[in-house]
Amino acid sequence: LWTVHNSYRYFSRRNLPSPPAQFFFGHLKILWSTKRFSQLIAEWTRQYGSIYGLYEGTRPLYVVSDVDFLHEVYIKQFSSFHSRHVPFLARMG
Repeated sequence: LWTVHNSYRYFSRRNLPSPPAQFFFGHLKILWSTKRFSQLIAEWTRQYGSIYGLYEGTRPLYVVSDVDFLHEVYIKQFSSFHSRHVPFLARMG
């Protein structure tokens, strides 16, 4: 239980904002129950900024809408960020 509870402090330890998460489910129940996934993400982006965190269960997941940051990571520093995990939500879509 301590390990699961500690996993939800991932973003706060890095000083990144995150919507409140539910124990064990993270944000999955909220995302599954919404009818408009894109509107929820857009609302959270307005509220928490262009880079914030979500939890896929207990796994931290970054949400990034800053194009310059994405260009830096995916193009300029690609060799430093290989073997990325494909999020559960992306596999569903």
